[in-house]
Amino acid sequence: MIEKSPTMRFLRTFAVTFGALVTVGIAFLGGYVLGSERAPALGPGFDVLVQAQAVLSQNYYGDLPSAQAQAYGAVRGLVESYNDPFTIFEEPGPRRLEQDKLAGSFGGIGVSIQRNVDGDVILTPMVDGPAARAGVLDGDVLIAVDAQPITASLTSDQIALRLRGDIGTAVTLELRRAGRTAPFSVRITREQIVTPSVDWRVLDAQHHIGYVRISIFDQRTSEELQAALAALSAQATDRLVLDLRGNGGGLLDAGVDTASQFLPNGIVLREVRRGGTTRSYAVRSGVKPAVAWPIAVLTDGGTASASEIVAGALHDYGRALLVGEKTYGKGSAQEVHELSDGSSLHVTVAEWLTPNGHQIDKTGLEPDIPVTPTAQDRSDGRDPQLARAEAWLSGPVTATVTAATRAAP
Repeated sequence: MIEKSPTMRFLRTFAVTFGALVTVGIAFLGGYVLGSERAPALGPGFDVLVQAQAVLSQNYYGDLPSAQAQAYGAVRGLVESYNDPFTIFEEPGPRRLEQDKLAGSFGGIGVSIQRNVDGDVILTPMVDGPAARAGVLDGDVLIAVDAQPITASLTSDQIALRLRGDIGTAVTLELRRAGRTAPFSVRITREQIVTPSVDWRVLDAQHHIGYVRISIFDQRTSEELQAALAALSAQATDRLVLDLRGNGGGLLDAGVDTASQFLPNGIVLREVRRGGTTRSYAVRSGVKPAVAWPIAVLTDGGTASASEIVAGALHDYGRALLVGEKTYGKGSAQEVHELSDGSSLHVTVAEWLTPNGHQIDKTGLEPDIPVTPTAQDRSDGRDPQLARAEAWLSGPVTATVTAATRAAP
């Protein structure tokens, strides 16, 4: 996914539908405005929606959904009519989790949760996190949060939302522990929990090869990558494996910043909007210890969106070879429009192309060195893609990868 920070106007076309529904006694969301600008009049055809809601509310046998549930259902139906898997509606809870993920940090207690075969919610506290310091142990069963029972119907996201909150606020967990006859309570103060997006290490000191894995492009990725490359450079690294496998994207700006750390100049991507208007995103300036390093980028079917922006830009400039499997093929950009109750609309607004104009949407990027792991590889814990990239970087790669000063396509 690519999320673009809006300058932004609220998406208004459907919002006014809810204003019309209010006239039949339903307290829906109302029209969205920016400043004093009012939403346009209800479009033709939407009177059917108003009529259908009136029929349902007057004749349905059984409990009626809440006004909010009806409003959310109507929004989802409208969004689905656009037949675009990336234009979506997010309710406030999932939107908050998404924002936390893209921020790279959140207010929480530092635990991971998982249901066992019996349906119990098992906690695993992070080392030296607030939950661990409060006495939570690996394997504790979560029974309730602030006296609200954890039921079998709750999803992991719903439980996570109960555990998260503003930094400095407290939450009380009721737990069950093996070896203890009765449940007990633990009160924990929430702290900032950082979720790093960049992992790095020296892969092969003899051949000066470093390894960097980026799991998501969030608000912290550029800073974390800078620190990783500086640390690798200090350890005499001058070749790199950049692992983008399973990275489904994130923030466009973070992708541009990431590619910019490996390119001296030029553009990172081209964007085509409705009506054919285009925009180019230039390579950004900054400290670039890896700007001339040969790079092998690891890709697979989970490499998508902002990851494909990075891989495509480095490949177009001859800065990297792609090793692994064909990428997903998501070449569209979404703007996120925050709605008044904390929900959001993610709207596809553009298609992007690599610097040389290569289309990614529905086509993806083909690897220069195809490597597909077998079931036996996975069973034995082998990583043939990483091994192949390391082998290539161990050889005379300078003749294969174009110099960093190559002109922009």
